[in-house]
Amino acid sequence: MRLIETAAQLAEAVEAVSRDKWVGVDTEADSLHHYVEKLCLVQVTGESGDWVFDPLAPLDLTPLVRVLEKKSLIFHGADFDIRILKKFYGFSPLQMFDTMIAAQILGYQKQGLADLTERHCGIRLSKSEQKADWSIRPLTKKMLDYASNDTHFLNTVRLELQKELAAKGRTVWHEETCSKLIQTATAEREPVPVNAAPWQIKGASDLAPKALTMLRQLWLWREEEARRRDWPSFKVLGSDYLIEIARWADSHAGEDIASWPEAPRNVRGRDHDAIQTVLKEASLMPASVYKRKPKPKLQSPKRWGNQEKKIFEALKAERNALASENGIHPSLLATNAVLEILTLEKPKTREAIIALECLLSWQIDLGGDRFLKAMRS
Repeated sequence: MRLIETAAQLAEAVEAVSRDKWVGVDTEADSLHHYVEKLCLVQVTGESGDWVFDPLAPLDLTPLVRVLEKKSLIFHGADFDIRILKKFYGFSPLQMFDTMIAAQILGYQKQGLADLTERHCGIRLSKSEQKADWSIRPLTKKMLDYASNDTHFLNTVRLELQKELAAKGRTVWHEETCSKLIQTATAEREPVPVNAAPWQIKGASDLAPKALTMLRQLWLWREEEARRRDWPSFKVLGSDYLIEIARWADSHAGEDIASWPEAPRNVRGRDHDAIQTVLKEASLMPASVYKRKPKPKLQSPKRWGNQEKKIFEALKAERNALASENGIHPSLLATNAVLEILTLEKPKTREAIIALECLLSWQIDLGGDRFLKAMRS
């Protein structure tokens, strides 16, 4: 394994990697430890060897990324890696093999990289550095070994999984799913609307209007504290607790939050005064209104009634039965969101299902006719 920290080392490594026919790729970031996420490492393994690139050296990895885009790449759980490389370097891979997706399609019970490496290489990888702060420098030998191992065995695992996919006739399933992942992970995200309400987190819709105001102010305080301390937001206060504090404070007007029996330690101690002030100020503000997020646009406006409920349940039962028959997780065949689209659009033919663009070709080949039958019945 070679650690790349200088421009000269980078030029040499890029030249070597450019000759590789296949390349395993992984990344490490620091979102578990800091408010603003940074790309901390890029690990690469090819026929040329194992390389660990340090963008915090600082080092501009653009030349490496441009080479990787033209290669046959191997990832394990590619979604995060593609997104973060896209964010920092405009990464858009041409093709890739995702070992985690392959394990899912093959119906593996254990799909982690360590599990696949032990199964196909006879090597048990250490997980000791899984939650390490990758922004610290210098990196320890233990951290570098851990990072390098994340790509070192990928090709061996890939070759074994390819054999199993071919034996089960599921190679196309994997190829289409990987292509779709590349498409979604590299898609340009729509800008956040000016009137967006990111504080309306999961569970907010159940709160009373006054409690919603408290949630909003608590969320704003948490984000400011996280930024000031350079902590990820959840380390200041978890979102579940924000909801519960807002609910409790609304039903115990004027009471000290420390008297809440289930209050976390920091709410009773370190952050007590700040949170109590936030709640007091929020109690004097106008009540808030919950704004539901717009659902994906359907081809035509539809209502969800008793008939739709029956159709959805029939589709779900058929989906689950078909997944069980093929030894895969139901969501791999069709997510509940996809079943909702089918329920509301009520396609009558395979061609109509294809036109909805919510299922891949292999999913339609496997379940299209049975979905149509379920809807007709």
